[in-house]
Amino acid sequence: MFLSVQAQNCPGISVEPNAFELSAGDTLMFTVATKFLKTTVTYIWTISAGTIISGQGTAKILVNTKNMDGGFVTATVELGGLPATCNKTASASSEIIPGAQLVVSGTFTSGQDLKKAVQRFIAASNFDNEPETGTSVIYLYKKSSNSVSEYQNFEKAIISAFEFNKILPSQYRILDGGTRKLAKYEFYLLHPGAKEPGPSL
Repeated sequence: MFLSVQAQNCPGISVEPNAFELSAGDTLMFTVATKFLKTTVTYIWTISAGTIISGQGTAKILVNTKNMDGGFVTATVELGGLPATCNKTASASSEIIPGAQLVVSGTFTSGQDLKKAVQRFIAASNFDNEPETGTSVIYLYKKSSNSVSEYQNFEKAIISAFEFNKILPSQYRILDGGTRKLAKYEFYLLHPGAKEPGPSL
């Protein structure tokens, strides 16, 4: 949402977000834009959700959206020092999209372990072949002793389990997370528009 206001002999005021939608956990920025401002003003910000990290009292604030899954953040600024007849406030909103959700994780020694992990993921997330359920990102972390062919067989086990459940290939991605002491898996659920996670440390 974008709102700009201007009256006779008064500046035009608007608030602009750096994104109209972003994933939960990302930093959101709101900036004041003014037209025909002829005096020094002060800035007082209020937000409907989240936490202002920095910028209170300036023309730009940063907002922490951690643990905010869904909904909107509306930022409102009030400019002090304007004539009494001027409109002193403006607002803007951004939608917070749920971030990547880690649904199941664990260690494995065989393809059968991974097939069971797929079943657990589907059951825990109600994941099916409808687009509204989102998509999945799977990270596989191999041991240094795993050969290329072993890793490929692990991938095939995951693919066959998804195929058995009639999940389309476009609904999931299997990514190489690198080498660990133990072979591990992580199944993430991504709601539409959510940012893809990186491998865990």
